[in-house]
Amino acid sequence: MKKILTAILVSVIAFTVSSAQEEARGLASIWKSAEDAYSMGDFDGAIKEYETLVSSGAASPSLFYNLGNAHYRKGNIGKSILNYERALKLDPSDADARHNLELVRTQTLDKIDNVPQFILFSWIQKVKYSLSSNVWAVVSLVFLALGLVLLLLYRYSRRTSSRKLFFIIAMIAFLYTLVCFLFSFSLARNAQSEDTGIVIENIGSVKSAPAAGGNSIFVLHEGTKVKILESVQNWYKVEIADGRQGWIKSSDVEVI
Repeated sequence: MKKILTAILVSVIAFTVSSAQEEARGLASIWKSAEDAYSMGDFDGAIKEYETLVSSGAASPSLFYNLGNAHYRKGNIGKSILNYERALKLDPSDADARHNLELVRTQTLDKIDNVPQFILFSWIQKVKYSLSSNVWAVVSLVFLALGLVLLLLYRYSRRTSSRKLFFIIAMIAFLYTLVCFLFSFSLARNAQSEDTGIVIENIGSVKSAPAAGGNSIFVLHEGTKVKILESVQNWYKVEIADGRQGWIKSSDVEVI
C-alpha cells in the first residue's frame, strides 16, 4: 500500500510539473508573438497578444510597460497611461515606465494642478517609490540581520565604549528595519488596491449625482487620473488632483 501511495504521489507531482512547464511554454509563445507583432508594426496584434497574457494572470511590470507602448503607438492615450500606471503600481522604481508616463501625460487635455503637499511628505513618498515592494522587504531583512549581529557584539563585547556604540548602531538598524518594512507593506498594499483609475473615454461628464439626469459640473478627458471614492451601480464617485469631486460613469474609467 505504501508503495502504491508513493507511486500515486510521484505521478501527481510529475503531472503538476509537466502542466506548469506546458503553461509556461504557452505563455512564452504568446509573449514572442506579441513581440514579433510589435516589431513588425502590427500594434493591434501586439495589443491582442499582450491582453491575452494579462487575462491569463501573467501580469508583470514589463508586460504592462510593453502594452502601454503598443497603445501609445496606436494613439490610445488613455490606455497607454493606464498601463504605464499599472507597471509603476507593481514596480515604482521602473524608470522607463515613469519616463514614458510623464511624456504621454503632456499630451492629455486636462491640466490639473495638484493640491500642494507638505515637503517632508513629498520627500518620503519619493524615497518610498525609489524601490519596489520586494526590494524594500529584502533591505528590511538586511537591516534586521545587521541589528541582530550588532546586539551579539554588544552582548559579548567587554569594552564599555564598544558596547555603547554597538547598541546605538543596532537601534538605528532596527529603526531602518521598521521603516523599510513599512515602505514594503505600503507598496504591496497599494499594488492590491483598486482606488485609482484612468479616464479612457475621449470625454467623461462628471455629474453632481450618480444619475444620467444629474447636473454636469465639469468634464474630464482621456488619460486623466482619478481617485475612486465610492461606487454606486454603474457610477464612480471620483476626486481629481485639485480636490474637485463628482460622479462619472464607471464605463468611462478603468481601474489601475
